[in-house]
Amino acid sequence: MRPSEAQHRAALALHAGRTERYVRGDLTPDEWRPIRLSYGLYYQLDHTSHMQRIKIPGGMLTAEQMDAMAAVADRYGRGIGHVTTRQDIQIHWVPIDGIIDLYERLLAAGITTRGACADSVRNVTACPYAGTAPSEPFDVSPYCIALHEYFLFNPLNLTLPRKFKIAIEGCEHDCAQAPVNDIGLYAKVRDGARGFSLHAGGGLGAQPFLAKPMRDFVPADDLLVWCEAIVRVQHRFGERKNRNRARMKYLAQRMGVEKFRAAIEGEVERVATERGAELRAQVREAVAAYRVPPPPDARRPSAQPLPEFAHWRRTNTRAQKQPGYRAAVVQVPLGDITAEQMRAVARLARAHGNGTIRTTNDQNLVLQWIPEAALPALHAELVAIELGNPDVSSINDVVSCPGMDYCSLAITRSMGMAERIHAHLGAHPESRNGFAERLGPFTVKISGCPNSCGQHHVGDIGLT
Repeated sequence: MRPSEAQHRAALALHAGRTERYVRGDLTPDEWRPIRLSYGLYYQLDHTSHMQRIKIPGGMLTAEQMDAMAAVADRYGRGIGHVTTRQDIQIHWVPIDGIIDLYERLLAAGITTRGACADSVRNVTACPYAGTAPSEPFDVSPYCIALHEYFLFNPLNLTLPRKFKIAIEGCEHDCAQAPVNDIGLYAKVRDGARGFSLHAGGGLGAQPFLAKPMRDFVPADDLLVWCEAIVRVQHRFGERKNRNRARMKYLAQRMGVEKFRAAIEGEVERVATERGAELRAQVREAVAAYRVPPPPDARRPSAQPLPEFAHWRRTNTRAQKQPGYRAAVVQVPLGDITAEQMRAVARLARAHGNGTIRTTNDQNLVLQWIPEAALPALHAELVAIELGNPDVSSINDVVSCPGMDYCSLAITRSMGMAERIHAHLGAHPESRNGFAERLGPFTVKISGCPNSCGQHHVGDIGLT
């Protein structure tokens, strides 16, 4: 059954009561810790203010939801949001007396933070070009939503040995980085039927592992059956004494690939027997309910382009499989975006696209369904709000976690280093001669500690 608004509101009311107990002093910080983490609330470095992580499944947002996040960023986060490497958005400097109102405002816009942290199934990530990528066999977006909704109130969620990450990919570029997740799914079609190639046991952190192939083809209707089974295996056999060895990648290593696969397959049989019909129906329901907002008319007059438009179009837009439309990538330097910029992006998504926005795991934004003729106007308006940089996914598009600017776990100021690298490369004479474009896709990723939130292991240059 898909979670209802009443279910969300009941859970939030319970959480509000626990929060009030902590504020009154009835709960100790240690008792409060798993409670606040279950809704994505972290202490910042100063241990007095908080960082709030907001789940954005598959990076999928409506313009109205972006407006809602701009409002809470203005009210509680000093007017700044931060796009993360798991397609979330974080708000920093949140006071404890504002968090319940923040949750209520987000819930009214259809957004939750439940399970954004803690030992839970974290934000399910997906290709930000899903639904438009020329190479995809089908749109993975509704399957991402099915996974997100299923695990929100799953009895095993929030009681796992450690965090658990799922990525689902449709296009040939592996934008979702499926191999470095606990479960990595690749869309494929066999004999006309939708399905997924399933990998498990990947992850980054201090000791990175690539996920191992588990099943070459899982029918799409069986998606929740298999993912439930894998989560059960981790819940039952995962390490619970040493948190440094508690991710599922260590379980796969300890058991060996064949025993790990056998454990999963055995659990799949049990899940299919117990709940197979229910879980298959839930997948089909999510697919049937998914709607893509109508695109704008591709036939429209074109504005006069700025001198740098041609460069931006080459590096920041991709042709969609739908003729006449392109997906435009908005470079968000270091993932930091002001509330004013959020509202402007929401407005541009309505004016030039189909009113949707997608976050990416390299801390940028994607506007799909932009008519070719609307690109010059879109670019000019992005330049006006200081989000018109070209060369996304290049050496001029540095990725960084927040580091010691905010994070209590960090040991270096990764964002400061990223800013210096970005400024140095931008001022280099070769940068004015199109060096980044000539070099092509080349990533610099920086993490402020070994946990690899900046994904330094998968950068062409990785720093930690």
